[in-house]
Amino acid sequence: MSAKKKDVVGGEFVKVDSLKRTVKSRAPKVSVTVLEDGRQALTVTGKDSNAAPQLVTILLAGDLGDDRMAIYRAVKHGFPLQSVLDMIENSTVYKQCGVLSKIVGASDRTLARRLKTPNEALTPEQSTRALNYAEVLEKATDVLGSRELAEQWMVKPARGLDGETPIDLISNSVGYELVTDFLTRIEYGVY
Repeated sequence: MSAKKKDVVGGEFVKVDSLKRTVKSRAPKVSVTVLEDGRQALTVTGKDSNAAPQLVTILLAGDLGDDRMAIYRAVKHGFPLQSVLDMIENSTVYKQCGVLSKIVGASDRTLARRLKTPNEALTPEQSTRALNYAEVLEKATDVLGSRELAEQWMVKPARGLDGETPIDLISNSVGYELVTDFLTRIEYGVY
């Protein structure tokens, strides 16, 4: 087992293990755009301009921390609805499949009322669901190689999930665990 530490080299995080190999992590770029109506839109992309945005970073409103305890605290306090809207806006499949209503767990009328106050925080349960959706799409992107393939996979019935579509399972903790375990099996070729 090799110990890893993070060194900052030229403004980028580099992981160094005991074999003196270096592996550069994707350093996300964060940009804030001010929209015509005065709202701010957060866009987070990888190092390449063609890279898909990091959804967890969007939920954390640009805080690029990897610290799971910081993520726990953010979930406990609740993500602002605007952060969840920004995350969904960065995913074609999440926009098309109505993921916002799955995260919020409310009717269309309640959701429409809720959209009037985008800076209000979600409950911890709703924030957990939003984090689950963000993490699964990021893991699927890493395992399958591209955001496009990951989004296609999310909406197709999976044999390893008893014919269920991954996007429908993520809304509760057991389904989230099933989907992440299945992605891990795909990653290691055990499916």
